[in-house]
Amino acid sequence: ARTAGPVPPPPRSPPERRRRGRAEPPQRSAGPPSPDPARKIQSQQKNAKKQAEQKKKQGHDQKAAAKAALIYTCTVCRTQMPDPKTFKQHFESKHPKTPLPPELADVQA
Repeated sequence: ARTAGPVPPPPRSPPERRRRGRAEPPQRSAGPPSPDPARKIQSQQKNAKKQAEQKKKQGHDQKAAAKAALIYTCTVCRTQMPDPKTFKQHFESKHPKTPLPPELADVQA
């Protein structure tokens, strides 16, 4: 038993606010699944071979070679040096009050 008359509208939800700032990047799909797993394996092997050839062309790693050359380590400050002459010079200038290690006694600086 309703009365005739205007029907009130349903309650409204609060308006959505737009966030400010960076927009979210669009979702990207990973692409269609590979139909042939053998092809994928073949492609991976080809890529590995290509990268190995690229690495050979690049030559030796300078950082690794330089690190391998640092064979003398200062007993006081743990600084690494390539040869005994440099080691002795370092020791005399940086640690003058510390007695010279026996391995540097006969080295000519």
